[in-house]
Amino acid sequence: MQALHFRSWWIAGGIAMALAIVVSSLLPAADLPRVQLWEHAFAYCALAAWFGGVLRPDRYLRLALALLALGIAVEIAQGAMGVGRTADMRDVLANAVGIAIGVAMAHLGVGGWMRGVERLLGVAAPTAD
Repeated sequence: MQALHFRSWWIAGGIAMALAIVVSSLLPAADLPRVQLWEHAFAYCALAAWFGGVLRPDRYLRLALALLALGIAVEIAQGAMGVGRTADMRDVLANAVGIAIGVAMAHLGVGGWMRGVERLLGVAAPTAD
């Protein structure tokens, strides 16, 4: 598997996306529109597909478990905060569906999308020492 030239930046982008999801999930409910289940699935699918572009395929199961744990932690925090948010197992299920779709997409070949972007930009992959 060809290494990513901007791997650190790709990881930073994924972390920023995850933080945006967490922060928006923990804001008071009155400050945000109601989020539908498909939006949960889409957000976690995007995270799985993003990090699937950074990680080797043998790490996809760990990725899926980490993202599922993140989704569960967010739901627990929502239930504990008392700012109009509630913990909802349907949200966890929607997150899990999104994660499964994102990881499946990565397994089916979409996982190399970041390498394709770097090739289009004309960036040479780093060489192994």
